[in-house]
Amino acid sequence: MKVIKSWAPRSTTMSANLDSIDDSSDGIRIRSRWFVPATRGSVYAVISNFERLPQHFPRIARSAKVISRDGNRLVIDVEAASFGRFFPVVHIAINAELLPGTGYRCSTFNRTFNTTGEEELLLSDVSGGTEVAYSYAVRLRHRWLRPVFSWLVRRLGLRFWKRAYLEPLIAHCQAQDGVAQPGAAPDASSGRR
Repeated sequence: MKVIKSWAPRSTTMSANLDSIDDSSDGIRIRSRWFVPATRGSVYAVISNFERLPQHFPRIARSAKVISRDGNRLVIDVEAASFGRFFPVVHIAINAELLPGTGYRCSTFNRTFNTTGEEELLLSDVSGGTEVAYSYAVRLRHRWLRPVFSWLVRRLGLRFWKRAYLEPLIAHCQAQDGVAQPGAAPDASSGRR
């Protein structure tokens, strides 16, 4: 098993505290922890709103449709970017379980690449914001694709996902919390930026 880890310091902007990518015989597991300088409630409100994936994360989700909802269980059909703009759009079926105020767990089936996965995103309060613990285990049906898939995730996928997911997540959450965004025009009615 090969493990790659990268460390980055915590700051008041987007940061990855720890990323690890573990290879196995039939897939890979991605684990990350991120700091979001916003309340857990605002982070949960954004990450659990699957209907608004394309509005919140336009570089990732092209479309998202909740097919069914039974309490905290959702079935979602998503058309998403795979590893960036030069790669094909993928079609993903998601069975999600919302964990109110805490995050979500889901099973995924990528119809385009014929992969399955288990994803978990959990939130916890930390000083100055919220810690996001993310885990995604991907299983490949064609094991000979694992080295290529693993390389794509390491070199392109994780970086793309962080920029396309974390930066908008932070912006949306801080907007919900009423925090001024750097470079934002002042709001004449409130005097806030």
